[in-house]
Amino acid sequence: MKIIISILLSLSITSAAMFQTVSKDKVQLVQKGDSKNYCPNCGMNLTKFYKTNHIHKNHQYCSIHCLVENTKGKLPNDVKVVDTITLKHIDAKTAFYIIGSKKKGTMTMSSKYAFGSKKDAIKFQKRNGGKIYNFINAYKIAKNDLTKDIKMISNKREKKVYKIGKKLYNKKCNQKSIDFSSFKNIAELKAYIKVSKVCKVKKDKQLQTISLYLWDIKYHKMNMKKDISINVPKGAKCPICGMFVSKYPKWVAQIKEKDHSHYFDGVKDMMKWYFSKNKDLKNIFVTDYYTTNKIDAKTAFYVIGSNVYGPMGNELIPFNSKEKAKKFKRNHVAKKIIKFNQITLDLVKSL
Repeated sequence: MKIIISILLSLSITSAAMFQTVSKDKVQLVQKGDSKNYCPNCGMNLTKFYKTNHIHKNHQYCSIHCLVENTKGKLPNDVKVVDTITLKHIDAKTAFYIIGSKKKGTMTMSSKYAFGSKKDAIKFQKRNGGKIYNFINAYKIAKNDLTKDIKMISNKREKKVYKIGKKLYNKKCNQKSIDFSSFKNIAELKAYIKVSKVCKVKKDKQLQTISLYLWDIKYHKMNMKKDISINVPKGAKCPICGMFVSKYPKWVAQIKEKDHSHYFDGVKDMMKWYFSKNKDLKNIFVTDYYTTNKIDAKTAFYVIGSNVYGPMGNELIPFNSKEKAKKFKRNHVAKKIIKFNQITLDLVKSL
């Protein structure tokens, strides 16, 4: 029985791995030193994103996006790229790029994978879609995508990554002075944090998050978006179930009245309280599932019947856009998406 469970766990882990990721024994690194396994442009782990690696002037980048950023949009010579099939470094100028496939991209909304043979590229294309380009056109497309991709990356970092990085830094790291000027790039900073054990973290994701926070916010003084989550008083209890609401920041809902605010540990309990009142309540707020930002309950989109549960079980899960709600519904086998005015007491009681 134990053997069967081990096999099932192994299969589930394998299937959950990112497409870009390969085992360490198949990785070729051209960089030297402690920072050799990190992209010098963004700090990401080169093994984790190996299938989109590009090499130029002894620097290895996690993606063509980072190559374009680092070369400032000027088409470089002598670029090598990882062949998606053989995992070998090949001449980018002779490679066949598939752009826009259903496989997730690295640092971009439109994925870009390279192949050493046209036959392999066509086979991949038939399974995953996308169009075939040469390196020159792939570079141009990546350059044209740069603005929107940087915006996408910045939004993600500002909304979530920097906040988590700050929390991890304050909790897991020695608060000692770091001489940022001694590092040429974020990869060197990341390696220093790991090798010097400045922070007690083992997972690369946590190390990357801390490094981004320190490099962008602490060193380059970039702006962090202010926390716009619902601010819950520490002792606030849900008036429906009596639970301490501050323990569940991802699920908080709030109804403001003239002289008082009511806090709830989920939309379901909030709606129970809402329907018990015979008055028009205007200031109603919920928490967006993906960003944990405070949003207007009456303009939000709610997913019901998913495999994700809140503190009180089945929930109405809020999102600030229909696109996000659709993505969640698709990923979590949910039943449907509704708006605030479609929520009824009978529906709430059925959850």
